[in-house]
Amino acid sequence: MASPSRLYDKLEQCKQNKDFYQAHQICRTIYVRLRSSTNGENILKFLFESACYFLEHNQLNSGYDLCKSYTETLNNSNINDLTDNLLKEICNLFQLLKSNYDERTEFACSVLRWSSHISYKQQEDEQLPILHLESNSSLSTSILSTLTESNSSTQISKRRIYHKFGHPKLHECFARILWEQEKNYKDSRYHYLRSYDGRSFAIMLIEAHQTLGYPSEIDLFIAQTVLQYLLLRNFHTAYLVFVTYVEQHPKIRQQPPGPFNIGYPMLNFLWFLLLCLKKILVKTPINNNNVASGEPIHRSDGLPSSETTRCFSSLVNAYKPSLERDSTLLQYVDRIGTLFFGLKQKSSSPSSNPFENLMQSLTSNLSNGARGSIQQHQSDLDLDVD
Repeated sequence: MASPSRLYDKLEQCKQNKDFYQAHQICRTIYVRLRSSTNGENILKFLFESACYFLEHNQLNSGYDLCKSYTETLNNSNINDLTDNLLKEICNLFQLLKSNYDERTEFACSVLRWSSHISYKQQEDEQLPILHLESNSSLSTSILSTLTESNSSTQISKRRIYHKFGHPKLHECFARILWEQEKNYKDSRYHYLRSYDGRSFAIMLIEAHQTLGYPSEIDLFIAQTVLQYLLLRNFHTAYLVFVTYVEQHPKIRQQPPGPFNIGYPMLNFLWFLLLCLKKILVKTPINNNNVASGEPIHRSDGLPSSETTRCFSSLVNAYKPSLERDSTLLQYVDRIGTLFFGLKQKSSSPSSNPFENLMQSLTSNLSNGARGSIQQHQSDLDLDVD
């Protein structure tokens, strides 16, 4: 049996000679031996460096085989922290797998499943915009008078949470790579929805609208995003993505509150909806350091008041013509009424179920062209809004 040092020497010689097949076999041998003699971190370092070597030399099958060993090691290790170095390694491999769409998807799914067992210390220290009572419409005055009563301001809170769809930092890094380096807006959007980076998401949406959208869709781009965040019960990021979008989109450039341009009624609807939910979900100081879900922390009295529920119903009725521009928006709003305002969901046919539509809209792009086995992996990332 060859000694470890001789194996490493032989591996380096194969690399210099571009003997990729033999180099891959030696890497497999070293990997098997390392599993019985060293800790997970050393194995990951070796697998990362080896996988990068093959992928950088366009040896995609060998590189991906070692990527699978990398994720296998992660899942079998006792590593319980997503360190900066580990995050960098994962994202480097994700970048190098660009040419292997199916393999990259499977790699991402495997890593995200591992990361779902790692807690994330979220610090929501970005203050929500200050509300003002200025308004030029009776509807605005009526709603704002109900929703801007004195209540607790957003507090800086650190909470330890777990995400069944994967660590938000991983989703954020994947989203940035797909957007900034590859201009893959659809897949980037999928990952941003599972992150807390609402500000970067808004900038990406602005660029996507200007690149791919029609001028008339300026409010639809942000409407779908805000409503989907709310279906994921991520109020804080929904708020941030909306405010950043309306402040920085060159065709809007307006700080909340509205009223916004008469040509964009959906922006007013979204702002009032966020006010309604802020009234219910605004956070107060807490001492709970272990919240095992991805949902925002509700107030202890977080049930909607009858006034707030009436405001929500009035809001939906007032903006129904705008919501009907896209039937999916009405379904999202119907579901939000059930989740947050205690309203009975309207009956709908199976084909128009909001949960099914939400999953379809978020995952169709990732599923196209993928093999059946990869589609099964991808299904683990579908939204669960119940």
